[in-house]
Amino acid sequence: PIQYRPDGPNGPFVGGERQDRQWLWEQSVKPWLDLKRRGVGVMVGEFGAYNKTPHDVTLRWMEDCLANWEKAGFGWALWNFRGSFGILDSNRSDVHYEDFEGHKLDRKMLELLQRY
Repeated sequence: PIQYRPDGPNGPFVGGERQDRQWLWEQSVKPWLDLKRRGVGVMVGEFGAYNKTPHDVTLRWMEDCLANWEKAGFGWALWNFRGSFGILDSNRSDVHYEDFEGHKLDRKMLELLQRY
């Protein structure tokens, strides 16, 4: 698991190892590829980011995950559509929301998800 402490003494990531798209591939995609090669479907059942995580960090992380899963041929589902992990009414403090039928829409996250 990724350990994140914004105020950590050596930066936000415990251990200081760069955790980028390739790191995510090695840690969370590669272990499942053998099953996929054997014909087992792989689905990331729920994913998302805590709504106190900076929005730009969340979007970059989501992009890396989604790109990896697309490359691997994995399915995925967002943790929730409306609520703290979703594109509607997430209550993130650093998002410029659009009004959408009485809800607060995170357009950037929506457009990212639509690309995948």
